[in-house]
Amino acid sequence: MNSKSIDYSNTKYLSIRVAKEHIFPHWRVFVISAILMLVIAATTSLHAWLVKPALDSVFVEKKSDALILIPLAVLAITLVKGFATYFQLLTMNILTLQITSDLRIKIYSHFIKSDISELNKSSSGNMMASILHEVGRVVGMISTVINGFIKQLITLVGLIAVMFYQSVELSLVAFVGFPLAAYPIYKIGRKLRNLSYKDQDLAGKFNSHMSDTLQYSKLVKAYDCEDFEIRRMSAIIEGVFKMGKKISRISLIASPFVEALGGIGVALVIWYGGKQVISGETTPGAFFSFFTAMLMAYRPLKSVSGMNSGVQLGLASLTRLYTMLDQKPTIVDKPNAFSIQNKDIKGNIEFHKVSFNYIDNKLALDNVNLHIPAGKTTALVGHSGGGKSTIMSMILRFYDPSSGSITLDNKDIRDLTISSLRRSMSVVNQEVMLFDDTVIENIRYGKEDATEEQIIEAAKLAEADEFIQEMPDKYQTKVGQNGIRLSGGQRQRIAIARAILYDSPILLLDEATSALDPISEKLIKDALAKLMKGRTSVVIAHRLSTIMHADKIVVVSNGKIVEEGTHQDLLKKNGAYADLYHKQFEISK
Repeated sequence: MNSKSIDYSNTKYLSIRVAKEHIFPHWRVFVISAILMLVIAATTSLHAWLVKPALDSVFVEKKSDALILIPLAVLAITLVKGFATYFQLLTMNILTLQITSDLRIKIYSHFIKSDISELNKSSSGNMMASILHEVGRVVGMISTVINGFIKQLITLVGLIAVMFYQSVELSLVAFVGFPLAAYPIYKIGRKLRNLSYKDQDLAGKFNSHMSDTLQYSKLVKAYDCEDFEIRRMSAIIEGVFKMGKKISRISLIASPFVEALGGIGVALVIWYGGKQVISGETTPGAFFSFFTAMLMAYRPLKSVSGMNSGVQLGLASLTRLYTMLDQKPTIVDKPNAFSIQNKDIKGNIEFHKVSFNYIDNKLALDNVNLHIPAGKTTALVGHSGGGKSTIMSMILRFYDPSSGSITLDNKDIRDLTISSLRRSMSVVNQEVMLFDDTVIENIRYGKEDATEEQIIEAAKLAEADEFIQEMPDKYQTKVGQNGIRLSGGQRQRIAIARAILYDSPILLLDEATSALDPISEKLIKDALAKLMKGRTSVVIAHRLSTIMHADKIVVVSNGKIVEEGTHQDLLKKNGAYADLYHKQFEISK
């Protein structure tokens, strides 16, 4: 079924899907919990039923044997109910924990496998809100429905059965008003679901802003914006508070209706049942057995009506989650895609009339023909926004061409598995990406089977071993979020060590030495020169001094290749490259 044709607001569709995808996989735990619910309902009903023999046999007929048997029966039923309740709650907690884990890994997997273009549209805060906030509501709804609605409904059915067994007339009197509450409860539920969408948007905004400001705390402090950010966050939190207050007000409005109808039912039962006892139509025991069952039944009845708000909020979250999860990535393996082995790769990359656009009617690459020769270093230069990073992203197949093709050793990269294609490439970006983990794990990333000796050797080649050895815990030192505890040059050298360890036939370097001081830059250039020898290397550079010895220099401007050749050849042409070179030379004087 096409996801565009699905009505994600349809309660029936959502209910069937959540049962199929999240409850049925754990059917054993659910069945055990359901059996225990039946035991709880039966014991609760038996408690109400025992009121009749207790009153009639003990207090009216004064039977001594009943004085012993009935308390023992009550005690036995209570023990059974107590143990059943414990194990039922335990199984339900296990079930909700399993569903929470399943949902979180499913959503995380969706995000991590989404196209780069889709990930760029959402903030990390919004994604975190989906994994934490919305999953919490969905699991809360499932728990409410199973542990609350179904459990209370089974109990309610058992108690109503006792009531009808004792007196059909009184049962009809007791519940005469409750159908009147159905419509307002339904309307309240629809209103709550609509409010929930807005509440989730606010939660995403809160998470996103919190994530951004804490991550960029240096920027906030450098521009003296602490108070400004506090005001902005206060406004967001105030919005969350007002929305929460509105949801609480509407979700609780059903309670007075149910209480009032319950009160009317109790009053009518006392009046009508009292008349029957006085006239001798029924015994006091039968009446009080009925009355006990009725009072016990009102509790689950009120609980069921009160659960509507949690269910509606959960359904709204489900709508958002399923809408998101059903969006499939477009950058995927073809059905007949094949793998390539690094040992078989020469590294000859070609762009054949490639065009691509991020935004409609605005080409990022315009009919690009480019040959990146195997085993050579090709440098991409030009003004920012010209298309250099786009070319590198296309090689990695973060995006597919709008038209044209890209080949690796004469094989269209769309015919290769994405995994084998990207394993053939090592990447060092200008923006260094480090995890809040140890130095050794950051270097090992992508090469999980690497030994400690191999990691240290890679660090030495990247001129990183010396400063790592000076750190408190050496290779076991935590680097902080995005390497915040390291200098820019240190972060860059760890990223280069990661690329060296990856040991792939193709290198993609995006300003790999930009964050280094002059001394470190020379050391790294020497290390990279050794690493690049015999490999296909694509280098993005703004400082032309770093790529003057490249085998091929390609000038990219406005999504087109305007010049290519060696440094000397391009200077002789006195064109775009020469203009860039002379401007940089003048600035550096």
